[in-house]
Amino acid sequence: MNRYTLTIVKEANDGVHFNLFVNGGLTNLGGLLYLRKEAFDQLFKDLFRASKGNCIKAFCARHRNRDPNTPPQ
Repeated sequence: MNRYTLTIVKEANDGVHFNLFVNGGLTNLGGLLYLRKEAFDQLFKDLFRASKGNCIKAFCARHRNRDPNTPPQ
């Protein structure tokens, strides 16, 4: 059974930039993937169902629009 991880790197007003990992390996070697928020949510739901729960949604530590000069907490 495959294990999926959708890691959100940046949220835009209309969509999400993210990385997709399958069984721990990055699948989008050419750069970040982009989907509208509705399509991203549907992708997550579909992968979650198909993998019988082996799908997680994670956030990159730097995905929020924060001041780059502020150290992480």
